[in-house]
Amino acid sequence: MSLSELIDKAAIEQVYIRYCEIVDSKTFDAMDEVFLEECTGDYTQALGPGVISPNRTSLIASMHANLGPESSCGATHHNVLNFRIKVTGDTATAKVHYYAVHRGRGAQDGALYSMWGQYADDLQRTPAGWRVAKRVYTVALTEGPSAVVAG
Repeated sequence: MSLSELIDKAAIEQVYIRYCEIVDSKTFDAMDEVFLEECTGDYTQALGPGVISPNRTSLIASMHANLGPESSCGATHHNVLNFRIKVTGDTATAKVHYYAVHRGRGAQDGALYSMWGQYADDLQRTPAGWRVAKRVYTVALTEGPSAVVAG
């Protein structure tokens, strides 16, 4: 493995770490640091048939609705691990496991909802750094009431 490839892999890992920081701080509008504007997100396996985010604006709106201040979701803690990254020039593919805990508020006060799953992403190098161009989001296991993150 070349030094260049190691540097790219480390930079891509930082994209996922930044994603977790943005979600947990609820500063969703900063997702331009993670996703291309024309990104797509396939959430069908986790959220049901046809749940596709056609761009970053739609993705951010969904985050505000499901995790933001008007939602049933309070504090969260997102973690990423088991990075499997393959870089090919200015594109890359990544499969990254996640674990996320969400604390309920309002009608869900005191409830905890946990999720384990995978991000399967296509990434693109941009002048601003690596960005996710396409995400397929899957959930392997959940625990607790999903109403905590149901908007």
